[in-house]
Amino acid sequence: MTPEEQQEFQNLPALLTAWKRVQEEKRKLLEQKRIILEQISEQNAKCAAMEGTIMGTMKKHSIAALDLKSSNARVLYKKSTRKAPINKKDMVKLAAEHLKSEEMAKGLLDFLESKKSVKTKEALVYEKNVAE
Repeated sequence: MTPEEQQEFQNLPALLTAWKRVQEEKRKLLEQKRIILEQISEQNAKCAAMEGTIMGTMKKHSIAALDLKSSNARVLYKKSTRKAPINKKDMVKLAAEHLKSEEMAKGLLDFLESKKSVKTKEALVYEKNVAE
């Protein structure tokens, strides 16, 4: 073993200890994130209920904007549309409609699927032993 390899091997326990500590800190932060995301979800649900009531009232009375004097702002009622994403089943149906053949449509989609690039990801995983 070369001196560099020996040094690398000697550094491994300290590096693993530091990595394990970071993994545990990350796990704690992820738990905090989960709790915060739950709180945000609750707030979003409350806002959605209030927005529904406000929009219903604004639509019912044909109000396009409300001035909020207390915060020097205003609330606008806007309506927009966007196209929905197309799933694989619908893509086959639409391609078959355009190409006049379901076989050709499936062939096209299989070709596109085969041309997708594949990314390989390597990672270390820290699993804490559970005492029985």
